[in-house]
Amino acid sequence: MKYYQKLTILLGLIWGFIAIQRIVIAIIMPAIQADMKFSYTDVGMIISITGLIWAFGTIIWASIGDTYGRRPVIVGCAILASIFSWMTGMVNTLGSMLAVRGVLGFFEGGPWGPALATVGEEAPEEKRGAFVALIPGSFFLIGVCVGPMFAVWVLTKFGSWRNVFYIISIPGIILAIIAAFFMHEPPSVAAGIKARKAGQKRVVYDQGHKVKLTDVLKYKNVIISTINSIPVMAWLWIYSGFSALFLAKVHHLSMESIGMAMSASGLGGFLGMIIMGRLSDGMGRKAAIMLSGLLCCVSGLAIIAMPVGTGVAAFAILFFFWGMFGGAFFPLYLGTLPAESVPPEFAGTAVGVPTAVGEIIGAAVMPTIAGALADAFSLYAPMWMAAIAGLVIMLVSVLYVETAPKKVARMTRKPTRDDHLLPPFRGKPAPAPQP
Repeated sequence: MKYYQKLTILLGLIWGFIAIQRIVIAIIMPAIQADMKFSYTDVGMIISITGLIWAFGTIIWASIGDTYGRRPVIVGCAILASIFSWMTGMVNTLGSMLAVRGVLGFFEGGPWGPALATVGEEAPEEKRGAFVALIPGSFFLIGVCVGPMFAVWVLTKFGSWRNVFYIISIPGIILAIIAAFFMHEPPSVAAGIKARKAGQKRVVYDQGHKVKLTDVLKYKNVIISTINSIPVMAWLWIYSGFSALFLAKVHHLSMESIGMAMSASGLGGFLGMIIMGRLSDGMGRKAAIMLSGLLCCVSGLAIIAMPVGTGVAAFAILFFFWGMFGGAFFPLYLGTLPAESVPPEFAGTAVGVPTAVGEIIGAAVMPTIAGALADAFSLYAPMWMAAIAGLVIMLVSVLYVETAPKKVARMTRKPTRDDHLLPPFRGKPAPAPQP
C-alpha cells in the first residue's frame, strides 16, 4: 500500500472520530433534552455554537497549516478536540454546555482544510476525486453511521448520556499520536517551510501571475463554494440536529429505531461521497453536484411526506438516500472544485474560506432559526429547511467552472485562467516567474 493510501485512511479515521464527537450530541439529544430540560431553541443554539466557533478555527488553522505545517495542526487540534469532547459529559447548565461545545468547535475545525488539501496534493491526479472524497466520507461512515448505533448502545448499557462522551473521546487522541509519527508534510508546504527557515520570501506564481495568500478570494470557484457552503452546512446540521427529535416526537420511534435510521443516513452519506466523487472524475464536478442537489431535495421531501406511524424500515431507506445525495456535496464543493482552482500552496486556505462561511451562517445561524421555528410551529419546519437546501445548492452550482481533468480534456473550449478568476481580476499582465 502506497503512502498516500495509508495517509488517506489515517486522516479519514481522525476525521471520522472527530465527526462522532460533534454529531453524537444530536443523536442522543432526546435523552439530553429530557435530563437538562432544553427547549428546541436551546438545542439549536447548542448545535450552532460549535459551528460558529468551528468557522474561526477552520480559517485560522488552515492558514497556519499552509504556512507552518499541516501535520502539527492536524495532530494538536485532534487531541484538544478530544479533550473538550470528553468534558461535554461534565456539564450541568446550558451556559457550560455552550462554552465547552464552542471551544470544541475551535479545535475540531483545525484538521479539515489541512487534511483535504494534503490528500488532494498527495493523491494521483486521476484518482484525486475519489481519494479526497474518503475524508468527508469518513464523517458519514464513522460519525453518522457507526456513531448513532454505538451511542445508543452506550446510552442503553450505562444509562447516562454523559458516559457516551467519555468513551467516544478516546480514539481521537490515539489516532492523533499515530499521525504525529507517520505523516510528513506535502511537497508544497515542505518547500515553503524550508524557504521560510532559510530566511527567503517565497513567491508563488500561477500561470505567470504572482499570487498572494488573499488571492484565493479572486477565484470564482472559491466564491461559488463559499456561497454554496451556506445551504450545504444548513442541510447537514439541521438534518443531523433535528432528525432524531423529529423521529422521536412526531413519529414516536424508539431510540434504537432512531439509531438505525440515522446510521442508514451515515452509510448513505459515505457511499454517496465515494460514488459521486468517483463519477465526478468522469462526468465532471459541476454535473455531479447539481444532480446531487436535486436528488437531496427529493429525498427530504419524501421523508416529510411520510404519514405518522411509518415504520423504521421505510425511514431507514429514505434517510439512506437523503444522506447519500447530501453527503455527495462535500468532496465536490470543498475537496475538489476550490482546491483544483488555486495553486496547491494555498489549497488549504481555499478549502478553509468556504468552510468558515458555511459554519458561521449555515451551521451556526440556520440551526438556531430551525429550532425557533420548531418551537413556534412544529418539527416539520426544520425538515422543510433541510430539504429546500438541496434545491438551492443545485441552482448555485450552475455557476461553477469545471475542474475535473478528464472532463476538461474532452471540452471543446477549455477553461482558461481568466475563466477561473472573477471579472475584476481578469486580464492582468503577468510578471515573469523568477527562479
